[in-house]
Amino acid sequence: MSLAVRVIPCLDVAAGRVVKGLKFENLRDAGDPVEAARRYEAEGADELCFLDVAASHEGRGTLVDLVRRVADVLSIPFTVGGGVRSVEDAGALLEAGADRITVNTAAVLEPSLVTRLAERFGAQCVVVAVDAMRSGEGFVVSTHGGRKLTGIGLGDWVADVTERGAGEILLTSMDADGTKAGFDLAMLKAARAVTTLPIVASGGAGEPGHFAPAVLEGGADAVLAASVFHDRIFSVGMVKRAMAKAGVPVRPAIPAGLEEVAYDGRGLVPVVVRDATTGEVLTLAWANDEALALTVETRQTHLFSRSRKALWKKGETSGNVQRVVGVSLDCDRDAVLYDVEPSGPACHTGAATCFAPIDAIPAGHAPAATRESADPFGLGPLFDVVAARKASPEPGSYTNRLLEKGIGKCAQKVGEEGVEVALAAVSRDDAGLAAEMADLMYHVVVLMAARGLEPSAVAAELAARRGARREEK
Repeated sequence: MSLAVRVIPCLDVAAGRVVKGLKFENLRDAGDPVEAARRYEAEGADELCFLDVAASHEGRGTLVDLVRRVADVLSIPFTVGGGVRSVEDAGALLEAGADRITVNTAAVLEPSLVTRLAERFGAQCVVVAVDAMRSGEGFVVSTHGGRKLTGIGLGDWVADVTERGAGEILLTSMDADGTKAGFDLAMLKAARAVTTLPIVASGGAGEPGHFAPAVLEGGADAVLAASVFHDRIFSVGMVKRAMAKAGVPVRPAIPAGLEEVAYDGRGLVPVVVRDATTGEVLTLAWANDEALALTVETRQTHLFSRSRKALWKKGETSGNVQRVVGVSLDCDRDAVLYDVEPSGPACHTGAATCFAPIDAIPAGHAPAATRESADPFGLGPLFDVVAARKASPEPGSYTNRLLEKGIGKCAQKVGEEGVEVALAAVSRDDAGLAAEMADLMYHVVVLMAARGLEPSAVAAELAARRGARREEK
């Protein structure tokens, strides 16, 4: 084994939404496909698979417009299937941005379709999706999203499509799908015995440790999962790290923004942990690349203990967890800042912070005007939260919905909130005016994020105006 094994999140789609169920039934909504695609690429996915699981059952083609929208936000390979019944169907999907197409039901009904697709687009574009289940001592193929059994043996079908020009096999165990009990290794071995084509293992993943056996024992060349990624049970990065520890070659999964962190000779970087609400520094600690990746992926503080030489999650034993709302790097990229919302004391002594003033320079003696003028409205944490939402969108986030609608919508909201502030100034009490001003400030911060305007640019302009006024005097 020399090539890196691919980790592939799968978007099972129906009615334009990501769905998931048990053995392809009782489907439930699992989110927006475009939003999920962005997240998976940011997490380090090697490829994305889009399967319109209801297309064949409903007798229609794949949702081409949705495929185009997903392809527009991806730079990684993109495989699309579901409802592909002809060379024309496949061409439309490839034109919409798919790199490869999968055929399943139509290929079983008309095996020559595999050959025609390979001749027209090349074998590298043709993936035959095989949904199989146990029958007696062997395995049989099913169609129509797993709803119909064919009586065709798995080995016979895989060998047939290999000869007909397929470029890859996407093998899903109908018995294991959605169970989270692990991949069907016996099924993988049966397919591997009759083909030299790359095999993508699908169906049954429930924990990071399930993926390596699919490769090392089952002979898979790639691994695919859906609900465990959609539901954030674990991330693509966690799977890759588990596989690497088991000896499976994978491409590293480095969250966006952490590619150039300057670790020291021990592979560590100092981390300052700050309360996102009060701005108080809570802890100075250390992190390695895995701790940083887990922090970004889980939104929980992860660090590395130099004394125990081990990864640790803040609050794992004490319960004093910290929700991370922002991660920042200094200009030299050799120090990291976590902005957190703590649920308890940060220090192992039980103190809120690990820092205590020394007698020579007691804390809190700076002039009040100096302390308050740095951030009189406490907008620093708000800027951090909005920046974090932009970098790593969260399902259901109002901030992300605004950002996705673009600068025009963000500007419109600022205008609306400005009018509300003006009206509140002449018609409401101080509390009502403060509430409307808070809404306006929030929407201004979102607009700045949408434009990519840094807070420092506004601060510099205000400083320049103050300097101009002093010169006038």
